[in-house]
Amino acid sequence: MTRDYVPGNSEDSTSDFGNRESGSGMREKAAEFTSKVKDRATQMGGTVAETVSRQRENAAGGLDRVASTLHNKAAAVPGGPQVERVAHKIANGMESTASYLRDHDLKNMGEDLVGIARKHPTQALLSALVIGFLAGRAMKR
Repeated sequence: MTRDYVPGNSEDSTSDFGNRESGSGMREKAAEFTSKVKDRATQMGGTVAETVSRQRENAAGGLDRVASTLHNKAAAVPGGPQVERVAHKIANGMESTASYLRDHDLKNMGEDLVGIARKHPTQALLSALVIGFLAGRAMKR
């Protein structure tokens, strides 16, 4: 038995209204889900930023401690005045790096890194290869 469409049939209009209502409900649920995901992503981004900031401070503090030790022990390093100058130069570089880490956030460091890579593409590529190789070896162990 076939069913003929009759305009104004309450059965057809009710089912059509139900479909519209469920579509609206789905949009609301999707919007709510999207909002929750955005909130969670913002929260996680803040946590990551705090962790990175703490790690930058820890790294800068460690570099300062090592540089201080190197300055203090430079005179005792065998090899004479030339080796002592080199030790002080290395310690100064560590202090400079520590200062850079304290003064720049992750975004600034990324911009600086991109600038250096654009100025020196060959060295940047070789550095990336060496770092990748060393990281791969470290992960195997």
